[in-house]
Amino acid sequence: MGKKISWEDAQKLGSDPNKNESIYAPHNKYGYMININHPKIRPMYERYKDKLGERILSDRQRMTFEMLIFQMIERNKNEQGDTDGKADS
Repeated sequence: MGKKISWEDAQKLGSDPNKNESIYAPHNKYGYMININHPKIRPMYERYKDKLGERILSDRQRMTFEMLIFQMIERNKNEQGDTDGKADS
């Protein structure tokens, strides 16, 4: 029989803690730019699929979702820029 290891050690060996670190997807052959498995993106992706009544999105639907995410990111950047502590003149 092989050497036994603890459950915690086995779990560490089987998982990559950096896998879903970024909301941006690594370069892929499909051209997707958003990591839908990121913990902050996944709930939005699921709500979007539910809204469309789809279980699997087409490429066009996925690209539309990504466009919406980029618009949200840009809007958040603009809002943060407006509230940087500087008063409007």
